[in-house]
Amino acid sequence: MNNLINYLLEGSFAFGYGWAFYKVLFERLTFFQGNRAVLVGIVIFSLLLPLISFDYNIFNNASVNTFNNPMQWIEVKVITTNQASEGIAFSWHAVLMFGYFMGVVFTLARLILGVVKTIVLIRNSYKVQYAGRTLVVNPKLVPSSFFKHILLPSFDPENSEHQQIILHESVHVDQRHSIDLMLIQLAKVVFWFHPLIYMLEKSLRETHEFQADEIVTQSYSPIAYSKLLLKQISADCGLQFMNNINQFQIKKRIIMMNKSKSNNMLKAKFLLTVPLLVLMIGLFSCDMTGMNKKIIGTWEGSDFSFEQSEGPEMREMIEGGKQLHMDGRLIVRENGTYQITVGQEDINGSGVWKVEGNSFITTDARENEVFYEIIELSDNKLVTVQEVKMDTPQGTVAGKIILTYTR
Repeated sequence: MNNLINYLLEGSFAFGYGWAFYKVLFERLTFFQGNRAVLVGIVIFSLLLPLISFDYNIFNNASVNTFNNPMQWIEVKVITTNQASEGIAFSWHAVLMFGYFMGVVFTLARLILGVVKTIVLIRNSYKVQYAGRTLVVNPKLVPSSFFKHILLPSFDPENSEHQQIILHESVHVDQRHSIDLMLIQLAKVVFWFHPLIYMLEKSLRETHEFQADEIVTQSYSPIAYSKLLLKQISADCGLQFMNNINQFQIKKRIIMMNKSKSNNMLKAKFLLTVPLLVLMIGLFSCDMTGMNKKIIGTWEGSDFSFEQSEGPEMREMIEGGKQLHMDGRLIVRENGTYQITVGQEDINGSGVWKVEGNSFITTDARENEVFYEIIELSDNKLVTVQEVKMDTPQGTVAGKIILTYTR
């Protein structure tokens, strides 16, 4: 579940950065094909980048995943985060996950139902071949398109308005706009809770309509075409994955039709998508510490030291912790779990792990998190530092635990 939560968080941030980037730099430009490419790219990269990891060998190539507190016989209270109640924490986590998956199921079911309904309606409708196009005619339909089909409530080949509608919808078919819309619908299944994905969808639909309007006004009067749009203002196909001539924003579309074309020099703005992509890769897909491969395996405790900064001297307790570490073995698994054994394979700890920056973070069965800073990592050696604060009968003891492992 932690992997799913991380994916959703990173994807949500990616959608946010991409949306802000588009709004600031591209929304007002009339390079509609370029705007479409930027929007579709934002959706694709936001879905895929959190799934990809690149290793950058800052620490001589490595990979981290798990540790537990070798001094588990001591109650560590600073870097360790205890949940107030394991049952309550689990319940809230379960409730949130249940709510998320219910949203996924509802959104996916709605999409599948809409697609099936459309396919059935197309099969049961009258079809006409006109100017190399497949027209689907049914009084239940509104002017729209679905992949290679142009959907119409009625058709008169001599009617000028019908010809304009067909030309408009032909642009959607030729540009394969239905693929864009299906892609963003699938993204909405995963990120149904994210408000910005609905804003991205709105911008993508607008761009589709701007593209189609631009082609139509090259053959027909913008005034006549604007009147046609106003006539269609009450029509709504009601389906999220279809291009409808009356999609929305009629006023905005009419303004855009009459807007002066953007200076070609402004096309250079699209070059800024390159640093955006690099930034998104750096933020969400690069393991800058390179700690995701070499650490997997079995490590044996080889050295232990405690640099005390506060409290009474606790030599015997520290020596006990050292012996526990020296006799211990840390097993780091590729599946994100770990186990610490002592002596004859007695289990001294287990749980899951993750890496954030230079920190190696473990979580045990009671949801206790322990943070370790990795200060050295090579093929055969691992050194970590942990800040600790311990309550003892003699008083509070604080300092740094330095653990050294060999493979």
